[in-house]
Amino acid sequence: MKKLAKLAAPLNWRHEKNRAIPHFYVMTCQDRLPDPHSILDVLPKGAAIILRNTDAKELEQLARAVLPAAHRNGLKVLLANDVRLAIKLGADGVHLSEHNARRGALTNVSHKPGFLVSAAAHSKRALWWAKKANADVVLLSPVFATQSHVNAKTLGVLRTLRLARGCSLKSIVLGGITPLSAHRLKHTCIYGLAAIGAWQD
Repeated sequence: MKKLAKLAAPLNWRHEKNRAIPHFYVMTCQDRLPDPHSILDVLPKGAAIILRNTDAKELEQLARAVLPAAHRNGLKVLLANDVRLAIKLGADGVHLSEHNARRGALTNVSHKPGFLVSAAAHSKRALWWAKKANADVVLLSPVFATQSHVNAKTLGVLRTLRLARGCSLKSIVLGGITPLSAHRLKHTCIYGLAAIGAWQD
């Protein structure tokens, strides 16, 4: 994790240092990282944790358990797709799947200063949906082959950079991000890094 954070740090320096938008993201995964408690103490301050769970009750239980510890460590917490729950529990934002981003702008968060909206994107069209949803950042994925989606078609370095250059949103790269692969993504159009298993290394 320290290696990956060190590589991501220069991306921070290319942008405003005091922005509330994180440059480092860890995604939970029901198979690989169902509970992020084990890495809360080693994540860099200012990083964001995106909690994902398809079961609403389990997502709420996880969020209630993670939020206090994460906030004590200076970390932000986003909940996947459930805006009402994120607001109810005092989370820092919401992460939208492509499907949910297609529904348009989140009108019920307009009164929440600093509420962060991220959106998943696997194509140019998805970037358009993310912008229409008023997302602050977009997670481009999968850049490289990943254990989470073994047979998924990857974007590759060139297409990822092309999508990021043509996007007005801050681009975060996800999918197969390791200290080695992150070297290939050092570019001013890349705002930050996201990972699942790599944060545990």
